[in-house]
Amino acid sequence: MDYLRSYKNIYDQNIILLYKGELTFDLVTSMIATLEERLEELEENRKIKKKFYNVSTECIQNLYYHLDEVNADELRISTYDSRSALVMIAARKRFYSLQTGNYIPSEKVSSIQARLDEINNIAPDELRALYKRVLNEQEFSDKGTGGLGFIDIARKTGGEKLRYKFQPVTDNVSYFTFQVRLPR
Repeated sequence: MDYLRSYKNIYDQNIILLYKGELTFDLVTSMIATLEERLEELEENRKIKKKFYNVSTECIQNLYYHLDEVNADELRISTYDSRSALVMIAARKRFYSLQTGNYIPSEKVSSIQARLDEINNIAPDELRALYKRVLNEQEFSDKGTGGLGFIDIARKTGGEKLRYKFQPVTDNVSYFTFQVRLPR
């Protein structure tokens, strides 16, 4: 492996946080603190800094809260850990980019896809009303989530479409990649 080329690629892409592995509460806390420090160094615009920090925090916490949904036995691939996640945050010239990846039960793909498509098809000014409606109507899960995370992320990214991809791994498990961009 050409480590110098890898380093240059990470440097050129201005990746400010990159992690692959199992997420713990302490690690999530540390990631969020590190991100806050890096944003202080990189971003002068206070409003953009706050929005991207909030979006990133929501995405990282979503990963942590939903990692236990895949049973390790269902994955049946010894080289992968069902509780493993990917987080990559980059500061590009015109936007910030955050990408996450994690395993999910395949049975949830259609409902997550429908949710993301619904959010992507709503005008940015209508997202606030959707957020309030879901907040008032939704019951919260045992993890304390009510399906508001994706809506909140879309609201804060100012009309940028939420990008995603599902890749089947086994009959019961898929890999979910999620990306958001926030203009600088």
